[in-house]
Amino acid sequence: MRLKRVWISPDAGKGGCHLLRVWGVILGITLLMMLLVAGGMALIDLFQLPREAASLFLVVIVTALAVFLAIRVGWNSVRNATIFFLTEEDRLFVLDARFLFAQRRDILGQVKGMAETKQFLRILSQKPYLPAGADELIAVKKIKENRRYYAVNCRVRHPNRRVADRFYYVVKGYEDEPELLRQLEQRQTDLELPELQESRMPHYILLSAVCCVVLICVCVFSHPAFGVLPQLVYFPCLAAVTVAVFFLLYFILRYRRGE
Repeated sequence: MRLKRVWISPDAGKGGCHLLRVWGVILGITLLMMLLVAGGMALIDLFQLPREAASLFLVVIVTALAVFLAIRVGWNSVRNATIFFLTEEDRLFVLDARFLFAQRRDILGQVKGMAETKQFLRILSQKPYLPAGADELIAVKKIKENRRYYAVNCRVRHPNRRVADRFYYVVKGYEDEPELLRQLEQRQTDLELPELQESRMPHYILLSAVCCVVLICVCVFSHPAFGVLPQLVYFPCLAAVTVAVFFLLYFILRYRRGE
C-alpha cells in the first residue's frame, strides 16, 4: 500500500545519542533520589527533627517525585514509539514499535530491545513504509484529551485479521498534529457506535481517595512518633494504604484513558 501521510515523532529518527540520553535521564533520576534522601537525612540530624516522622515524610516526597519524573520520561517514550500511517486509500494504521522486538527482563536484554527499536524507528523515519505488524484503525469509540496526551479508545484489525478493542495514546508533539486528530475524529463520526454509558470512574476515584486519607491518618496517629492510637494497628493499616493507593491509581488511569 502506498502511503499518503505518516505521523512519527521528530525524536524517532535520532540514533544512539537519543538512546544514551534516555538512559542518562534514568540514571540521573536515580542519582537525584539518592542525593535527596542523603541530604534529607542530614537535615533531619542537623535540625534534630523527629526521626521517625521526618523519615516517613521524606520517603513519601522522594518517591512521589521519582514517579512523576519517570512518568514524564515514559510519555516521551510512548510518543517516539507510536506511529500513524495514512494510505492513499484513506485507511489509517497505527503501530507501537515497543512490542515489535522481544525484550527480556534482564538489563542487557532491555538494552538490546531498545537498540533494535531505535534502529527500526530511524530506518522508518528516513524511508517511511507500512510495517507488516501495524494495526488498521477501523473505528474510534472515544477521544479524551488530557494535558499531555489524547487517549484514543478504538477498534483495530490486527495483521492476522482479528478485530479487537485497544487504547492508543497520541502524546502531544507530533508534526501536523491537528490533521492526525481530524483523521481520528472522522472515523469517530462516520461510524454509528452505541452511546457510551456515563463513566463511574470518578465515584471509584473518590471512594479510593477517601479510603487512602482515612488509612493514612490511622497510620500517622498509630506511629510511635505520635502514639495516639495503638501501635498494633500501624503495620496492618500501612499494608491497607498500599492496596488503597493501587486501586486509586488504577481508577485514575482508567478515567484518564476515557473509560
